[in-house]
Amino acid sequence: MQFTHEHLEIQKTLKRFIDAEINPHVDEWEAAEIFPAHEVFKKLGNLGLLGVTKPEAYGGMGLDYSYGMAMAETLGYVDCGGVPMAIGVQTDMCTPALARFGSEELKKEFLVPAIAGDAVGCIGVSEPGAGSDVSAITSRARKDGDDYVITGQKMWITNSLQADWMCMLVNTGDGPAHKNKSLVMVPLRDNGKLRKGIEVAQQDQENRHALQRHRADLFRRSACAAT
Repeated sequence: MQFTHEHLEIQKTLKRFIDAEINPHVDEWEAAEIFPAHEVFKKLGNLGLLGVTKPEAYGGMGLDYSYGMAMAETLGYVDCGGVPMAIGVQTDMCTPALARFGSEELKKEFLVPAIAGDAVGCIGVSEPGAGSDVSAITSRARKDGDDYVITGQKMWITNSLQADWMCMLVNTGDGPAHKNKSLVMVPLRDNGKLRKGIEVAQQDQENRHALQRHRADLFRRSACAAT
């Protein structure tokens, strides 16, 4: 396809941001083995770049996915692998299902601040015994009054060391493995502190992407509201 003037303007805006706000700091972030996700995401949110394809009603631009591709292409100018991966998780992994299928309440609570850059999200699918075989996950959510009580483990979760919430795949029924699963929005932190019942362990790997650590999120027993 041919990019239009509007596509190119989004790319120019993002490229200027990368040159001014990301690449000058990459060496420092590499040394620290973490980057300030909330700071970077807020600046991206102020530019409207975290909601390019999301509905205008929730702060997005409401553009088609070709504009998301233009943005993804431009992220290739970042001088490391971890930061563009983290941004991609925010825009294209943990928020699409929320934007399409989430209730109005969930969109207001989780999607709006994610688009604005006020919250960092992550998606929890992989587990110690289930990576590419998603049907093998064992994390489970059971209804307990107005709450879901979640038990289980998630691993290799990009953004998890800083995320405010997780869009988490869990078993919610006893039916066939390909039909008994749901995505549940799980708040992880309040004011930067982990919520009760959630533990986050950290595992460094020799061959990790730049600025990306392999993480294990341990959900021993976490309650979240059912909406």
